[in-house]
Amino acid sequence: MLAAAAHDAIEKFVLERSLASAFGGTATIGTLYHAGGGVVVEHLHIETARGSIVIDAPRVAYTVTGDAWDVTPDDLHVSASVDRLAGDELTGAQNAAHVLDIRRLALHLTDASVSLLRDAAPADKLELAGIDGTLGAGETVRYDLHGDVASATGAYPFAATNAQWTAPALPLVPFTTLLGDADIAVIAGEAHDVTFSPAATRGSLTLDAVRGTIAGHGLHDLAGNVTIVPDGIGSTGLDGVLDDGTPLAAVGEVHDGANWNHILASGTRDLRALSRMFALIAAQPNHRWMNVETTAPGITFGQYAMATKTVPHVVQLIEVDPHEPTLHVNTALSDDHIISKGARTSDMGLRTGAVAGANGDYFDIGRTYEPQGLLIKSGELLHGPTDHEAVVFDRANNPTFARFHFAGTAIDGAKRYRITLFNSWPTRDATIITPDYGALLPAAPGVTFVALAALGGSTYRVTALHDMVTALPVTFGIGIGGEVHEPLPHVGDVIDLTYGLDPPVPGAVAGIGSGPLLLKNGEWYEDHHAPAPDERDVPWPVIAIGTMPTGTLMFVAVDGRHPERSLGMGRPEFAELLRGFGMIDAMALDSGGSVTLVSRAPGNSAITVRNVPSDFDAERYIADGLFVYSSAPLGTIVTVPRPHVEPSPLAVAAP
Repeated sequence: MLAAAAHDAIEKFVLERSLASAFGGTATIGTLYHAGGGVVVEHLHIETARGSIVIDAPRVAYTVTGDAWDVTPDDLHVSASVDRLAGDELTGAQNAAHVLDIRRLALHLTDASVSLLRDAAPADKLELAGIDGTLGAGETVRYDLHGDVASATGAYPFAATNAQWTAPALPLVPFTTLLGDADIAVIAGEAHDVTFSPAATRGSLTLDAVRGTIAGHGLHDLAGNVTIVPDGIGSTGLDGVLDDGTPLAAVGEVHDGANWNHILASGTRDLRALSRMFALIAAQPNHRWMNVETTAPGITFGQYAMATKTVPHVVQLIEVDPHEPTLHVNTALSDDHIISKGARTSDMGLRTGAVAGANGDYFDIGRTYEPQGLLIKSGELLHGPTDHEAVVFDRANNPTFARFHFAGTAIDGAKRYRITLFNSWPTRDATIITPDYGALLPAAPGVTFVALAALGGSTYRVTALHDMVTALPVTFGIGIGGEVHEPLPHVGDVIDLTYGLDPPVPGAVAGIGSGPLLLKNGEWYEDHHAPAPDERDVPWPVIAIGTMPTGTLMFVAVDGRHPERSLGMGRPEFAELLRGFGMIDAMALDSGGSVTLVSRAPGNSAITVRNVPSDFDAERYIADGLFVYSSAPLGTIVTVPRPHVEPSPLAVAAP
């Protein structure tokens, strides 16, 4: 008898140490004894190293035949903190099988339970109760289980096999525990027709009569489909109503979770961004309807209608996370030359593969289409700044708003030429001309073109001087106007040519000029060098780009010239709207009929126009645009674009 007791004590000690080693934490057993040809363990308790998984069973009976284990626990309970889950802890069961030399396992569950909770609110948890069935593990894992999801509204049955998990209905409130840091709370509602394939990590469900809050704003009657894929979640359409009666539509998908363990523990950045866009719009006064979408990782789109007094406005927003590694900002130029026939914003975006963007600078409309201000594309300066504001982006997508100047000098022996322009023609001073200007340099009496050939570094040789009484095919050189009083260079002279922006932007990748600057440090900025100053106080289609306190970029457009739908805004009113969003610095782009905002809508593979242009609803031909590009693959959930349908424009809210 003593020998049997000693043997049981040794076996208990070995099993405790093996389980502790396997799960990377602690394991304790109250008693272990042999009975009926098997082993009985009482009061089993296992914890992983960080305590994220806790396993308790008052009694476990098992038999071992070779490398095959047959295990029957009574009232097994597993508790897991999704805040502290980590991949190495989740592999504990596999480690246990290896340490204990379990090649084949048959686990018989009766009235087992699982709790998933958050550390901050351990009372709010997802409870799976009454789990019965079998789990077999060998070369493959096989299981056939059924149980209930427990909630305050009752027990909801589910079934789970290797092939599929199903539930006719599930309560949503307990599942709020699993949403991570998304600022979303569910108060009531159900998911119907829940199916999930664990092998493919794909599933679907339909939401019905969901009530809750997003970023503190109440929402009810939310309904629609939700799809789950290996790396994310999404929907082809969710519709609901804000507590104040505003209709909401949400479409899109998020794929920014490294894996589902990460999503459960930390949520997804894009879901938080979608919540942030919702909250931004929901906080606006007198809104009539709103839509929110995801476009690509790091990009969200929002659109809403509002009324200022009795004046209707429709506003579109695109928020861009500049730190998303798959995104970069760049510009596009009509015909890839400064002088062109113009192009539509959407055509430039389609041609260059953009996922979002907007029209750019003011320009010489209907004639040369030369932009008015600064233009940098792919790190190359294409057009020199004028006395207007511009924004320049570095390699990390960080913007710099400033009134840039062009600082250039050409030194020819004792002669020094101050250069103030780049690819701008004709000139009274001195300008650099490159092949990016266009095919032909127009005649400009009184201007001399100095053709240059590169010698290396910043040195060039003068190859020809042309009195610009007739047009000339474009080559690299300097145009010298009549207000330059230095003697002209001579053919054969060697010139040292240096130039750059003032202020400089290290690592500049993209830049576009326009203005006026509307906000500076969060306050209205009266730009006394604004282009089209007569538009200051006129209700007009307007568009801007700016920065948010979170560091994200925001495009904002307001449709105009549609009195029944959206009248437009003057510049001070537009700046006040942007300030209401919390923007820090903001600069307007070309306004009026040029205003065009584009993005890739869920379900589309390419960008489309997201606002309503004012030139008879048609896009205007413009000079350039500012775009966002993504290297992330297309989403895998939304396959059919959902058309945008606006409520009647006559339903204008009262002030």
